[in-house]
Amino acid sequence: MNEKIEAGFFTVFNRQENILENYDHYEERKLSDMHRYFAAEDIRQQMALANNEVIYRVYKKTAPLIAGELEQAVTVINPGQVNGEFFMTKGHYHINEKCSEVFFTLKGEGLLLLQKGQETKWLEMKPDVITYIPAGWGHRTINTSLSEPFVFIAFWPANAGHNYQKSLDEPFGRRVFFYNGSYIVSKVL
Repeated sequence: MNEKIEAGFFTVFNRQENILENYDHYEERKLSDMHRYFAAEDIRQQMALANNEVIYRVYKKTAPLIAGELEQAVTVINPGQVNGEFFMTKGHYHINEKCSEVFFTLKGEGLLLLQKGQETKWLEMKPDVITYIPAGWGHRTINTSLSEPFVFIAFWPANAGHNYQKSLDEPFGRRVFFYNGSYIVSKVL
């Protein structure tokens, strides 16, 4: 899709089902899709063979992949852990490093992990909080709840592109684990 949208459109977030009702692209990531993303790779692999839970789902409304257009998606990260490390998205960088992104938290609680080079930051995400991801920063979201899904909507330039491989080649310098009834952000050694 490379033509400009001539007229506006709307999307509807269904709060009961945690979906974008008129999405036109759907993705889900199961434990089997998350090879090399969790610290305890051997345990993730065992869990994938035993149950292969869905870690997160993405409901996207696409737009033409050209400058000036915006895409939007609702992401739902299920509660869960791999050996104490909270469920998370794969994380990515934008291919077009001049593109930023905005998240608006709809339900649940989590963290936005940001990385640029050796610098890593994190922001708490709770309902009605808007988080901004500056251009050039890699980003990953983590569900820090033990029982509730973490749901947010994202908006980004349609020509941003997604580079998931970079988050494997240059892993995020922090991991988020369950600790003493809450979470702890741990530096990767």
